[in-house]
Amino acid sequence: MKLEARLRAFAAYARQRSFSAAAAELRISQPAVSKHIADLERALGIALVERARRDGTLTPAGDFVANHVLRAEALLAQATLGAAQFRESGPGSVTVVASSLTGTYLLPEIIAEFQHAHPGLRVGLQLGTAAQAIDLLRSHRAELGFVAGPAVAPEIETEPLIAYDVVIVGNPAIYRPRSSRDDFERLTWISREEGSATRISSDAGLARLGIAPRRRLELSSNEAIVHAVRRGFGIAAISRYVVAAELRAGSMVAIDLPGWNVRNVVSVLRVRDARLTPSAERFHGFVRDWLTQGDRADISPSG
Repeated sequence: MKLEARLRAFAAYARQRSFSAAAAELRISQPAVSKHIADLERALGIALVERARRDGTLTPAGDFVANHVLRAEALLAQATLGAAQFRESGPGSVTVVASSLTGTYLLPEIIAEFQHAHPGLRVGLQLGTAAQAIDLLRSHRAELGFVAGPAVAPEIETEPLIAYDVVIVGNPAIYRPRSSRDDFERLTWISREEGSATRISSDAGLARLGIAPRRRLELSSNEAIVHAVRRGFGIAAISRYVVAAELRAGSMVAIDLPGWNVRNVVSVLRVRDARLTPSAERFHGFVRDWLTQGDRADISPSG
């Protein structure tokens, strides 16, 4: 089931904010996209796209219409996906997408226990950024997304699941549990690239305290950060449940910074206003139940 051509073209433009990118998504010509959108504007009697600008900005009316069209498109695609699962024999499957932190440290154990409890139901896990998770949900290559930090799109619903602490850690042989403000500015801060959820929240926490690190070391994964901190190359602000084992073993120490109070939230993403397929509904409920059963790897339910 699909929207008619004019609405599909406008939905693609609203996602891509570019006539050429929308054309590439739809595999039609750029003039065809422009014509479809112009026809839609004539039918509605109002401009939807700010053509004098080159950044893909929509008019206020365009924003309003895009919100509804994107959601309608997602609902139709979700209906097709769900109908196929009802048609097929067998217990079914569900594909989920997760950010690096969530997909590496939280979901594997949940998926293993879920598949043990439901041996015939297959769960496929893909890793990606929050933006990639939204793209996979939009294209219905995944039905549920689990990401840390903010993820916003008009056709995507966000449900907070758990909150977790971001702690400052270092090698206990080198760094004191308490350090001065000047110490924190002189030290090398090891972190993920700009745009990661932990980097965003920790940078905001430092800014609130008026601390501007002089030296940075950016690494591509949490595992690389943990290795570098254990080797004494610097300190890091990192999710507590990533370093829970190291803190318990004493190979890392939490460093106290007065006024530091940084928390992040892991949320589940899904198509707004759409019913999940039976397989996805079962997995979604299992995740909720799993997270409310006692202390799970130093994380706690949000709310």
